Amino acid sequence: MHQKHLKAVEASKESAYMKTARESATTKSESAVTSALKNVYFAAKQNMASSAVPALNALCISQGVTQLCDLRVDSRTTYEHNESVTEFQEAISDVLRLDLSTKIQNSGKFSLMLDESTDISVYQNLIIYIRLLERDCFGTVSPQTYFLAINRLERANSESIYLKTIELLGKKGIKISELCGVSTDGVSVMTGHKSGVVTRFKKTVPGVLATHCIAHRLALSCCSSADNIPYLVKFQEILNSVYKYFKNSPKNMATLSAIQTVLQGQTVRFKEVFHTRWLSFEGSVDALVKNYSSLLSVFLEESSGKALSLYKPISTYKFLYVAHFLCDALKPLAILSKMYQKKDLTYSEISPLLSSTIGTLEDLRDNRSGHMLGNFLKVTPQEPKLDEAGLCTFEFEGHTIRDSQKQRTESHSVCSQFVDGMVKNLNSRFSDNSDGAVLTSMSNVFDPLLKVCDASGDLDTVSEYLDTIGFEGSRSELTSFANFARASHNNGNKSVTDITSVANLAIKNKDSFPASAEVAERLLVLPVSTADCERGFSKQNIIKTSLRNGLSESNLDNLMTISIDGPEMSKFDFKSAFKMWSSKKTRRILQ
Repeated sequence: MHQKHLKAVEASKESAYMKTARESATTKSESAVTSALKNVYFAAKQNMASSAVPALNALCISQGVTQLCDLRVDSRTTYEHNESVTEFQEAISDVLRLDLSTKIQNSGKFSLMLDESTDISVYQNLIIYIRLLERDCFGTVSPQTYFLAINRLERANSESIYLKTIELLGKKGIKISELCGVSTDGVSVMTGHKSGVVTRFKKTVPGVLATHCIAHRLALSCCSSADNIPYLVKFQEILNSVYKYFKNSPKNMATLSAIQTVLQGQTVRFKEVFHTRWLSFEGSVDALVKNYSSLLSVFLEESSGKALSLYKPISTYKFLYVAHFLCDALKPLAILSKMYQKKDLTYSEISPLLSSTIGTLEDLRDNRSGHMLGNFLKVTPQEPKLDEAGLCTFEFEGHTIRDSQKQRTESHSVCSQFVDGMVKNLNSRFSDNSDGAVLTSMSNVFDPLLKVCDASGDLDTVSEYLDTIGFEGSRSELTSFANFARASHNNGNKSVTDITSVANLAIKNKDSFPASAEVAERLLVLPVSTADCERGFSKQNIIKTSLRNGLSESNLDNLMTISIDGPEMSKFDFKSAFKMWSSKKTRRILQ
């Protein structure tokens, strides 16, 4: 009996030792996998190829991170090969998607931004971003934008895009009934009145509001304004010819650098002008003006037919006047473009930014008040003057410039025509359609500086819109809230200062003003630009290159999810990623 007792005690000790050993082995394995997940995360955030992860692991081991050695279970089993790296990426991206899913549920309402493009493998892809509402620790609601997915399209028509989007929302458990708005680039496949993607969404979900990306509208306004002026078309051709003259010749570039070193002038790289991205014009004109003296010296030094053909058109008063005017005029347009591409821009910000830019352009046209043009005019004669040879010339930055009264008249005309056309196009392209009119009325209802009596028509428009989404007879409530918001503002409530803060006031008082809160949430969540989609395609092209053109659709989606929305490494939950990875299937390293 005593012997049996001793054997039982020994067996119990062995069992305890085995349990401790297993726990220790599991802890070591978890540590190894967590370290590998961190390296995979780092590589994805830095847009490194997945094939670089084993080398990154080896580097870490050589630096003393010995736990990574446990990724090799035996001679046949390792967790560093391509399939394992892909599984690590999937686990990380699943954690990010789960977090986004929680945010979508908490937001309730959401909007979509859609765009399509072609990748390096000549596949057509649909990229989708989602805009939702988040509350901070003080209860203030603000819109946030996240990458949702990138999907391959067999055909880039409206039906395919619509069905692919509906399928994606269903897979992610996102209720289509909560969709408030859709923003696109305005092409017919997206906005067609009969069967466009937006039209299909409106038939499915009452109350969906659509916006044409304001950044696209701005670029189109600039293109149209320049294309209608022959001299600006020629001006653009000259800029591109100068760009190619140096881009295609190391000799010409070396000559320019040598001259700039002697003259101690500014060295600014020439830039190409793209017609579809007309606002790149600003960088091109700025580079030419800053390199002007050196540029003329290069052309005179070379004395080739090509150099002289470029020297002649740019050594005139007309060219210089237009170039300096454009430096001034394109600056506010470039600022407006950047503001319109700002992440989480709200509809209420569009009109003030546009109005201020138009005012600046008109002032530049009427008063020639620009800094660059002013400096140019200070060093040029007020009227054309004859030189000793009987020609109208003047000296500018050490070079002889041809001049005439005709050139001066034409240069003033070109600049005035450009601003006139720009203002006309901006007003035309940014005029409200039916959805825009609703959004404008929403903004006016929440504008604390606009008197309620002056917003009567806006209250009617918003009330009619609310009727279509189940909030019948809301006119009186909207009026009551508008009066309450104005009273709060007029009585010195410092938290009620603009449209966004008034919208938050409505949301915080949702129980008392449900219809007003509904309008506020829809106004805030509606996207006004697809700039995030454009940034997403830029990220796609950084990740999927000619050397990585075999990336599958799912791998590309995982890598973009991590690269775009992954937080800095110290803030990512690697424990959740480990649990996600280990729960997918049985792992030998954990046994």
